[in-house]
Amino acid sequence: MKRRLLLIFSWVWILVAGEAIAEKAESVERVLVFGASGRIGQHIVEEGLRRGYAITGVSRFAERLSDFAGRINIETGDVLDRDRVRELIVAHDAIIVSIGGAPQNKNPETYIAALAAASLIDVLQEMGEDGPRLIFVGNLFTLIYQEGETLLDMGRVDESHQNYAMFYGHQIALDLFRASKGVNWTVATPPNGLRLQGFTGNVRFGGDELLRDPDGAPAQISREDFAFAVYEELAAGRYVRQRFNTAR
Repeated sequence: MKRRLLLIFSWVWILVAGEAIAEKAESVERVLVFGASGRIGQHIVEEGLRRGYAITGVSRFAERLSDFAGRINIETGDVLDRDRVRELIVAHDAIIVSIGGAPQNKNPETYIAALAAASLIDVLQEMGEDGPRLIFVGNLFTLIYQEGETLLDMGRVDESHQNYAMFYGHQIALDLFRASKGVNWTVATPPNGLRLQGFTGNVRFGGDELLRDPDGAPAQISREDFAFAVYEELAAGRYVRQRFNTAR
């Protein structure tokens, strides 16, 4: 009897929590995009506009967003500047962060993804459960590749690799989000690079395990469809406080 009551309570909690997430997702109108001038960020901005969101694009070099002039609110800012992040966040319902670049050194703890995760967590934890939804673009090397291991676990990347700091920096970022409290985060990860071209709107979702095609090969996606998937998750809220990867 106790077990049955516990099961019923669990299902009720899941339904209530799901409804709360869906209701909050429906109220999203203003989206803040860090890294809006980047190769993925530009598509995230375009997809947000296509869906009718009010977009604020943020870049350290605002002039790189000139093509969006008149269509979005353009702001200069650095995701590592906590005071600036606080200023920008309060006027928005959701945040999408797509940042990257070549590592400046071999230390993963100083890679931009790891530092940005720490900055965002600090600010959002101050805001508590009512803080805006965060979707953070991750890296495929953190996905489970085979037999429960990531490519990092398998030793595919050592310190001699030019992207050592990037790949492990993204793992640090993911670990920081998973350890955070009171932050409505989601990490969105491309499956095997962004090698396809064009928009289809035909995407599938998976959790921590790398999505694969029917022949077993690692799945792929385009930047346009990846941006589409990010907004699909923003609307659905299926991976709150989780990571997902997405592919055609």
